[in-house]
Amino acid sequence: MDDGKFLCNFTILDRKFTYRVSPDEESMMRNAVKNISDKLAELKQRHSMRDNQEALTVVLIQFAVLLEKMRMEDVPGRMIKDIQQLDRQLDEYIENDVK
Repeated sequence: MDDGKFLCNFTILDRKFTYRVSPDEESMMRNAVKNISDKLAELKQRHSMRDNQEALTVVLIQFAVLLEKMRMEDVPGRMIKDIQQLDRQLDEYIENDVK
C-alpha cells in the first residue's frame, strides 16, 4: 500500500531513528529534531546532567510547558480572530476607497 509516505532518518543524542512521514511533514520533522537537538546541547552546556535520559526528560518538560502555555492562551484561536479582523478591515478599505 502506497500512502505517499517515505522513511525519514534522523539522529538525536547519537541514536538513529527512522520515521515514516509524508512529504509535507518532512520539513516540520527536521525542524522539530533540530529544535530538540539544539535544546539538548544548550541544556548540557549550562547544566551537568547525569545521563541522556535526564536531559531528554528536561527538554520534554520544556516543550510540554510551552505547548500547554500556547493552548491556555489559545494562540491559534487568537491568530484566527486577528486574521478575520484584518480581513474585515481590508474589505472595508476596498469598499470605501476603491469606489
